[in-house]
Formats: sequence, structure tokens, C-alpha cells
Amino acid sequence: MQSTREKDPLGNLAEILNTKNKELRLLYETSKFFSSTLDITELYDKLFDVLRNIVDFQDMFAARFDESNRNIKYIYLRSILEEKRIDVSCIPEIPLAPEGKGILSEAIRKNDTIVIDDYQERLKLSSVKYHITNEGNLSEEEMEKEYVIESAMIVPIKLNGKILGFITVMSRNKNEFSDDNKRRWIETMVNQAAIANKNAILFSEVTDDVRRMNILDENITALEKENKLLKHEVNNRVNQNMKLYRSLLQFQMDYAKDPAQLEFLKILEARTFAVGLIEEKLYLENNLLEIDLENYMYILIPYLYKLYDVSLNKISTYVDIKHVSLPIDKAVNCALVINELVTNSLLHSFPNKKKGNITIEMREEQPGKYYLSVRDNGIGDLSGKVKSSSFSMVFAGMIVKNLKGKFEITRKSGTKVTIKF
Repeated sequence: MQSTREKDPLGNLAEILNTKNKELRLLYETSKFFSSTLDITELYDKLFDVLRNIVDFQDMFAARFDESNRNIKYIYLRSILEEKRIDVSCIPEIPLAPEGKGILSEAIRKNDTIVIDDYQERLKLSSVKYHITNEGNLSEEEMEKEYVIESAMIVPIKLNGKILGFITVMSRNKNEFSDDNKRRWIETMVNQAAIANKNAILFSEVTDDVRRMNILDENITALEKENKLLKHEVNNRVNQNMKLYRSLLQFQMDYAKDPAQLEFLKILEARTFAVGLIEEKLYLENNLLEIDLENYMYILIPYLYKLYDVSLNKISTYVDIKHVSLPIDKAVNCALVINELVTNSLLHSFPNKKKGNITIEMREEQPGKYYLSVRDNGIGDLSGKVKSSSFSMVFAGMIVKNLKGKFEITRKSGTKVTIKF
């Protein structure tokens, strides 16, 4: 039979092997869990439970370190007095304390694990102290607890040598973290958590980015709807005002007996239509920045023929405007100029049912520099004998001046007005 002395070494070896198997199984299960979660709070909850199997501690918190602005931000806090983690959102970011004035700052500067066996004494030297209630609120005075923290272990969370943050475990027992084997286990678990922590942070950042993008998309959609409603409202009011004004002009035209007065009222009607058409094009084309002048002319010219009762068989109009889009302010002025010049040609260049044609040319000679000409092959009437004709030309000249352009009239085989702005 074997003696008791011979059995003890075998028993000790079996106990050691059993302990190692438990540790390896714990490490495997923990690593497996860490690799399966992207939730930071779940990650630290698991780490809290695992470390409780290794050491006797009461509080654990995790903090993130922002190297760019040298700030520390608490992201997790849990105590054995509470079943759930404590909300740390009320804790502000803490600037890195001067050397020797902060426990966490010391761990960051050393870039290594720190074990503190005189926690209360070290805490007195800290330049910044935050006392947290069990509800997660800040308190000016330290809350009374069932225990007093006597020792602590601060383990940096590192990835590729760079500190991402740290885990702090605190115990009511003195010298709780003096055992080398316990320290190695805590560091091993924290190192495992560091990789999962980085993945969780990346996932959290991506999730936050997606959330912010969704909020931004929702805001943009809301703004688009609001702009659409405002645009519709503005367009509706402008159209109503234009219709009212044109109705008043039409009412006056119906009662006008003097041909000169009727012509004058029609000219006012044309000017109103020219401006109103700009606003209508803006609304219909869903473009608040510029107007396609060629498409605009294809609506304005037929309207003028109808207004002045001019037959296309008598006077033909040719439009040579390609790829010219004007900003709103220039488009309004340019439309008024063309309206005045075409109106003047239709009314005064072809008397006694004389046939002829009008040509409108426009191009962008340089970026932002435009050439415009309106010419006809009629007799013209620039002598000033007809007041409406004379005023139209003066009015056109005033608008060109407003465009900071040059206005030139040539009379040869008709009338040609050249404008550069």
C-alpha cells in the first residue's frame, strides 16, 4: 500500500491540473464570448462577472482615453451593491491630471499596469475627484458605503501598443492584487477584452455614423418637404397677384376706347407676363438658381403674337439661343429687355401689314459674359414720334444699365439692338 506521504504529491498535482483546466475553460469561454459581441456594455458586464471569479473586488469601471485632446471619459461603472451597471453619462470628461496628481493619469503615463495598496491615501493626492451615487449622479461628498476601498488595480486597454483606455478594479481588502497569479489573470482577461473592445468601439462608431446619417437624411427630407410647401405657397401667391393685376389690366383694356391707351395697357400686360413667366418657370422646372432662356422664349414669343394680334404669316420670329442659362436676377432683366425690343418690333417696325421677320440671338461669349441681339428687317420707329416706342427703347436702355452692360442701336436694312453684359 502506498503511504499517505506518497499520495499527497499526486493529490496536489491533480488539484493543480484541475485548477488549470478550470482556468483554461474560463479563458476559452470568455474569449469566445468576447469575439461574439459588439456591445460594449455586454463586454464589460461579462468581464465584471469573470473577474469576480478571480479576485474579491467590489467596484469596476472602464474609461476611454482620447489621445488627441488628452481627456479621460468614463464609459462603464458597476458595483456589487447594484444588480445593474450605473449610468455614467453625467460624469464629464476629465483632463489628464498633472504628474503625481491623478491615479488614472499615472497609469496612462506609465503605459503599464498599476497596483495600489494604499488607495485612500493616493486618492487624497488627486486633483480631480468625482463621487458617484448608486443612481449615477454626481455628488460633492463621498457617499457612505458598506465598505471602504483599500486597494485597486488599473490595467491599460492597449492595442498595438496604443492606450485605448483602462479597466480599474477596486477592492475593500488590502493587498488584494498583490498575488502575481491574480494580476496575470486580470491582465490576460483585459488583453482579451481589448481586442473585443476595439471592435465594439468601431461598431459603435459606425452605428453612430449610420444613426447620424439617418437623422441627417430625415432632416433633409423634412427640409425638402418644407421648401416644397413654401415654394408652392410663394408660387401660388405670386400667380394670384399676377392674375389679379392682369385681370385689372384686361378690365381696363375692355373699356379702353383710345388705340394709344389700349396699346399702352397691352405693353403693361406683356411686362407683367414676362416677369410672371420667370417665376412660373422656376417653380415648374424645380430650379431656383437659373432659367433656361431658350425654353423661356418659346413661351414668351407666341404670347406676344397673340396679345398684339399679329399673324405668324405676316411676321416671323427666329430664336437662336443655345445652352444659355441665366441666374435669376439677370434672367428677369434680360427677359424684360427682350420683351421690350420684340414688342417694339411687332408694333412699330412693320406698318401697313408689311411682312418681315425678327431674329433673337444670344450666346455666352465668356463665362458670365453674354451677347444679345434683337433685329428686324422692318422700317423701325426710333424717331421718338411714337411715345410708346420711344419709352420702350429708353426702358430697355435702363434695364441694360442695371445689368452693367452696353446698349447699341444700328439702323441698316431694319433695326438691330446689340447688348453685351
